[in-house]
Amino acid sequence: MTTDTSACKQAAIKAVRWLIRQQNEDGSFQPLSEGMAGFHKVPYALALSGQSGRGVRLCNWIVDNSLDDEGDLGAMFGRQGPLERYYEYGPAWIIAGAQRLGQFGLSMRAWGFLSSLQHPDTGGFLRGGPDAGLDDEQDMLGTAAAGLAALYMGDERVGRAVGDFLLRRLESMPATGERMYLMVRRGEEPVRVHGEGLDEEYTIEIGESGQWYFVPSLVAGFLAKLAEATEERKYLRGAQAYVDFCESGAEDRYVSPRSGFFGWAASHLYLVTGNVNYRRIAASVLEGIVERQNPDGSWLEPQLPSDALSAQTDATAEALIVILETLDNLEAGAE
Repeated sequence: MTTDTSACKQAAIKAVRWLIRQQNEDGSFQPLSEGMAGFHKVPYALALSGQSGRGVRLCNWIVDNSLDDEGDLGAMFGRQGPLERYYEYGPAWIIAGAQRLGQFGLSMRAWGFLSSLQHPDTGGFLRGGPDAGLDDEQDMLGTAAAGLAALYMGDERVGRAVGDFLLRRLESMPATGERMYLMVRRGEEPVRVHGEGLDEEYTIEIGESGQWYFVPSLVAGFLAKLAEATEERKYLRGAQAYVDFCESGAEDRYVSPRSGFFGWAASHLYLVTGNVNYRRIAASVLEGIVERQNPDGSWLEPQLPSDALSAQTDATAEALIVILETLDNLEAGAE
């Protein structure tokens, strides 16, 4: 499958235009009342799309209004929507974006705090943040995002510990390979029993639609980057295994709002391996993203589901990141 590069680039231009219209004069983003839920991916997206000046203004606002004395984020507005349940996810994206923008006063202070939340024995990150106990849940989503932040910060020790934790999650899958547990507790015990109505947050079931493909996909993208950084093949093999798991999913695996990071991860593997199957996956997901774009240039639904007003800003920043980095990987891999 070929990639309609022109359509993807036009979608990215429209997304940038929509995104910058949401920025206030002081650098903050609408809706202001929901704080980090709306802006956590925006510094990264602005850095990637050539809007560094706007990104720096946002980072300055974050330092003044969201970063506390300990380096934790969410000081003034707290955590809204899904960020209440995934403590590390938002800060990890802010750290990576600030580092790309050269805003070290933000990235280094925030990383000093975030890295302290890594479990000392497993390498995973505690879903509940600083108030969680060592036996509480560690989630793959926040852990993978924190791992990406570690790579941007040049913290190989934390990155390797995250990578090894995520490789062991593959080993904990049932022998049939049809289910993946997304949380562990009491060390590394997979969470098999949980609250009613939370199946999608705790397990992925191959063959069922609407699955959270973005979790193993973000893991795969991180592991591919870690393999590049460390030159260790085990991380590359892990990345391939996670993408292969998603490829076994239902028919909506390319076109669901939960699919963006699947294409992004596949593009990283295409860049590293040259395997055209990964290019096909990435192109299929890009096509689905472009088709879901609104006429005004935005997207309504981020991969991590949210009912908050800020979901539109988050979804648009996220789609912009996926499109631009996936295109870069596909173009570089074809050389």
